[in-house]
Amino acid sequence: MQLTRRAALAALAAGLPLIARRAHAQDHYPDHPPRLVVPYAAGTATDLIARQLAGSIGNVLGQQPIIDNRAGAGGIVGTESVARSAPDGYTLLFAGSQTHAINVSLYQNLPYDPVKDFAPVARVASQPLVLVVNADLPVHSVADLVALAKARPGKLNYASSGIGTSAHLCGSTFRKRAGIDIVHVPYASGGQLFSDLLRGATSMMFYPYQPLKPHVEAGRLRVLASTGATRPAWLPDSPTMVEAGFADFVLSAWFGVFAPASTPAPRIEAVAEAVRRAVDSPEIRAAFAVSGTEPFYAPPDAFADFIAAEIKRYRTIVADSGAKVE
Repeated sequence: MQLTRRAALAALAAGLPLIARRAHAQDHYPDHPPRLVVPYAAGTATDLIARQLAGSIGNVLGQQPIIDNRAGAGGIVGTESVARSAPDGYTLLFAGSQTHAINVSLYQNLPYDPVKDFAPVARVASQPLVLVVNADLPVHSVADLVALAKARPGKLNYASSGIGTSAHLCGSTFRKRAGIDIVHVPYASGGQLFSDLLRGATSMMFYPYQPLKPHVEAGRLRVLASTGATRPAWLPDSPTMVEAGFADFVLSAWFGVFAPASTPAPRIEAVAEAVRRAVDSPEIRAAFAVSGTEPFYAPPDAFADFIAAEIKRYRTIVADSGAKVE
């Protein structure tokens, strides 16, 4: 009996390293490339930031995320697809303020819950919008623009990339806070939006800086202000809307990484750490600066608190704008 027991113990001891190796292999994450869903088309601001980030994240994780563009319905199509995906850490979402703060107030029947259906992984960046006017408009400051709008009620208008977008909500907030009568002109086509602004069919627009930059440098558009909390490094001579006299006018688009709810915490922590290291890298910070984006990392818990506050804040902003999408 003793021999048998000793033999059994010896066999168990010999097998422990193999069991440990198998367990480690099963727990190793990721062992194949995760899918990073971007709920917008290739070439959009969200897509560009996701692609800039993916390479650095892959270097840390040891597996390169595969970008999967699933555009449609203001980010809803791709976002919902991730909410319904297996919570195994191999399907992630790169989205932001539109999908997880604005849409919940904009759509009456949103097919996902931005809080219950997702596990926040990491906040990545913010992107202040820039107020520009057609260069032929006789204004050189926000105060000039307000004075002109009051002198010509209903004659000036502002372009946006669609109802309920950050560009629309910034314009609507400006209209209300300044007490001016300006008309919203939403566009489905970015090409037409810029064409009309450059030829003067529309007067002004709040928009991310990168697509504006060549037109600003060519003198066709004039920058009046930006919507971040502080002046961005790439527009040091232009005031913020707060500096222009609009207290608390801080409306920046923000971006982050999400996973389906119930994704194991160790896998969320692994991705969050990869994002942190990516955002801290000089290469990503330099790439973000070129695209008019400001790095802003926050870990899962802080990101969750931020999202809850943004949902609450945007309820008022969307209600004031009157925007609704069926």
